[in-house]
Amino acid sequence: MGYRILDVKVAKVNPERNKLVIKRKKVRAGKARFLKNIFVVDTSTLITDKDNRTITLSEIKVGNRITIDFLKTQDKKLLAKGISVLN
Repeated sequence: MGYRILDVKVAKVNPERNKLVIKRKKVRAGKARFLKNIFVVDTSTLITDKDNRTITLSEIKVGNRITIDFLKTQDKKLLAKGISVLN
């Protein structure tokens, strides 16, 4: 259950359910496909903007480029520990 970091674009934000969806491109054997990942955001998740100010999940917009550090929980959910908006 180690941390992983992704540099991706936001596909959907759902502040009511504390979820963030990203879509990333994966190329294997010359074929491209898009993978969708859903991240759970809790009260301990640190979310910052490009000026290093703390923001809320509802301030993240679809299409924003972000880095997200996360871990996989025992029940196979992706828990966001830190999100940085890059644009």
